Amino acid sequence: MELDDLKNDWISAHNQAHEQNILTSKIINEMTQKKYQSKIKKIKYPELTGTVVCILAISYICFNFNKLDTLFFQSIGVLAALLLLVMPALSFFSLYQFDSASNFAKPYNEIIKQFANQKLRFIKFRKVHALLSYLLLVSIIFLFPKFFYGKDLTFDKTLWVLSFTVGYLFLRFFSGYVNKCYKDSLRQAEELLKEVQA
Repeated sequence: MELDDLKNDWISAHNQAHEQNILTSKIINEMTQKKYQSKIKKIKYPELTGTVVCILAISYICFNFNKLDTLFFQSIGVLAALLLLVMPALSFFSLYQFDSASNFAKPYNEIIKQFANQKLRFIKFRKVHALLSYLLLVSIIFLFPKFFYGKDLTFDKTLWVLSFTVGYLFLRFFSGYVNKCYKDSLRQAEELLKEVQA
């Protein structure tokens, strides 16, 4: 009788240890998933802020479209509005894909492979985004004096050269800073995923 009790106690203790192990693994996965999401949110929130700015800029262009009195300026206004619409859409499309990597129920190798593919795709989208940013810069430099002063920038060569130089330098340093921050967040998220396996 004592042997059966000892056997039952042993089986019960083993089952409790196994359940505790499963519970601990589940808690670790949930904590890792929350940390992963917080790293990705460091990219999402600035993109959301940029989207709000783009929507405000599109609204401004639409409400002041009558100030664009020539076909040339109207074309630039439409191009700027399209760029302001496409750029946030590209960002959110590339960021949306990172949410699927946060499914920690999948096998580890599949999660890492999926994250690596999404990271490469995100970097490609960022390059396209940077190219579109320079095109947007040119269109804004054309539109800004027309909207605020009612004048054409092309007649003032000094302002033309100065605005392109300052705009290019600002965009160059700002985009470099943003890309560095995004790469850091992605690197931290990737390290977090690798820690799960360790």
